[in-house]
Amino acid sequence: MNYSINENDVTWTPHPSGLAGVAIKKLRSSIENDFQESIAIVRINSGSTVPSHIHQNEDDNLYILAGSGKMKVADELYDLKKGVQITVPAGIKHEIFDVTVELLIYNIFVPGIF
Repeated sequence: MNYSINENDVTWTPHPSGLAGVAIKKLRSSIENDFQESIAIVRINSGSTVPSHIHQNEDDNLYILAGSGKMKVADELYDLKKGVQITVPAGIKHEIFDVTVELLIYNIFVPGIF
């Protein structure tokens, strides 16, 4: 098993839900490997959104690497900018919007979702 991965060796793919302006690099897959989590880098283009949704079984952990936008988690509003970390527990509605500068997000789902 390979325990290391270089982000530069992974290609961008469209978001699995077909969201316009959203792409991911799957760094770790719980389905393809024996890991508990799924890890990706998510790119959200300026002007794009991730509509309100719920992950029923997975905690969604986001760490902002670059960019600017807003995120609503339940009834709370957060500014997304470099250095911000947000954890969305399973079963909680959340969305990303008002992306003014392309966002890069280090995203971990536990347990794995892909």
